[in-house]
Amino acid sequence: MSELLEIVHNLNRLAELRRTALLDTPAEEPFDRLTRLATRLCKTPVGLVSLVDRDRQFFKSAVGLPEPWMTRRETPLSHSFCKHAVAWATEPLVVRDARKDATFRDNPAVQELGIVAYAGVPLMHGGQALGTLCVIDVEPRAWSYDEIETLKDLAACVMREIELRTRLREAESGARRVETRQPSA
Repeated sequence: MSELLEIVHNLNRLAELRRTALLDTPAEEPFDRLTRLATRLCKTPVGLVSLVDRDRQFFKSAVGLPEPWMTRRETPLSHSFCKHAVAWATEPLVVRDARKDATFRDNPAVQELGIVAYAGVPLMHGGQALGTLCVIDVEPRAWSYDEIETLKDLAACVMREIELRTRLREAESGARRVETRQPSA
């Protein structure tokens, strides 16, 4: 577990996460649309765009999450399956039945949120895994190749949205700095 936390707490990863400026921001339709599409195509009751912070996971987008988690839009890191996907970073994390998996069976989310099956694709930005686009089922399931490939494609769309927003925000910030340096006529 300490190696997992080392990766999650990596300062470069956390700096890249902060660079996106997405933590604690309101839900937004472009992200929600992609999350809804993921749940629809994978036929799951829950889908998330999860950003893994130092001590919590923040849901930039959430579909089908039970209360009070839907309103809070975050869970403690103790409940996170996504932190494992962040640690793996290169491949999707696929769990058929968390109740029978030694890594996940004691995760509080299994009892409190009813997570049984999980499939999550890491969201890579600046060489760092920020979180995942994931789908969750309340029943055991064997995830198909097509479902995982669909999640990969949708995760690429989520990352494109994050990259565009980050670049736009940084460009606007740079333009403001230039404007404040120019002498008035």
